[in-house]
Amino acid sequence: MEARVSQLWFWEGFYSRHGVNLQRHYQEPLTITDLDLFAFDFNPQLGMTKYIGEVKSGTGKAAPKPLDRIIWLRGIRELVGADSAELTIATGVNDRIRALGQSLDVSAQNVADFERREADAVGSLMDLGSQGVQALVLERQVKAVCRRQPDLERAFWFLRGEVFFLEPFLAIKQLIELLRRIGQLWTPRLQDEEALAVRWLAAEAASLLTLHLVAAAGAALSLSRGDWDALVSERSAEGTVPMHQMRKLSDSIDKFVAGILAAAKVSPEIRTDAIGAFLPEPPDYADSLAEICWRLKSDAPVARALPRQMDLLLFERLVHQRDLSSAAVTRMGLERAGSARMRRLVAAFLRGSDASFDALEDALTDPVASGKSTSSQVSD
Repeated sequence: MEARVSQLWFWEGFYSRHGVNLQRHYQEPLTITDLDLFAFDFNPQLGMTKYIGEVKSGTGKAAPKPLDRIIWLRGIRELVGADSAELTIATGVNDRIRALGQSLDVSAQNVADFERREADAVGSLMDLGSQGVQALVLERQVKAVCRRQPDLERAFWFLRGEVFFLEPFLAIKQLIELLRRIGQLWTPRLQDEEALAVRWLAAEAASLLTLHLVAAAGAALSLSRGDWDALVSERSAEGTVPMHQMRKLSDSIDKFVAGILAAAKVSPEIRTDAIGAFLPEPPDYADSLAEICWRLKSDAPVARALPRQMDLLLFERLVHQRDLSSAAVTRMGLERAGSARMRRLVAAFLRGSDASFDALEDALTDPVASGKSTSSQVSD
């Protein structure tokens, strides 16, 4: 049911995921281990909206009650900074419960309500891309493969949890580094299970990278190009410690080192060169990052749809290795010139950041025409 509700949300317009891990992010024992559903949307100014959901399909005596779940969801919504929430539960949803939920920004529906929505919004588009029951089975296979290798397991859990709670620039940096490592692992000679895991990790990382690129681009709308470039340089140089704190730390280190060098009678030129040596530097792709975000914000109507388009395209071509259906292409607007241009921008950014490989590049750049790609376009 989680997978089906996530699929519904996707085709209703959200970038959605199910089973997002919370414990690895908070690194503390929690009664709640994960979010059943976590989804994102962008307004015309590229401001991000977050949406969470809970799914309870049991009908036994021990099944949770709607009112309890609504109150519980309200608390989780505050914890993760979501704007609203939705409860899907088997029974017990009446007008009074719905009204109470609305007062707490939590909508409530029963399974019959959900199935009506599913028939209208999903229809024949079930089990495409990263969504649906087949994708859930595939993800479990990938999880089992990743469990055998510590590096792949860390990557898997990063993509299924922590990345959703990072601010955009830090998420972009870590996703690029992850894609670089995945590219080093990729070879067409990989065994079937390993190849599947690498393809899945690459698709998930590139999809989430697009989501965070659009989120970062939203900050450019109110800035001049010069101010934006400066902001990207500073933010991309940051780690988990904010830049203003790093500057204070760097200044203190500069004073300490300057004192040592002066006592050692080191020349003034060397002492000057040592100033700022401990201040973090932006990555080599900072200029490209500023450029792609600027272009995204300059065509916000197209950019806001890009994460969902990329998600479908990447998983269909790179993971499932199959043609895109004409119905899905039309529904998502993948054949539009603006969408194709945006995909090429992301592909160029990944290539310039050394965060791509041949199969990923082909998935992003091969044309979408008449709702189909040829089998050779997704082969290695």
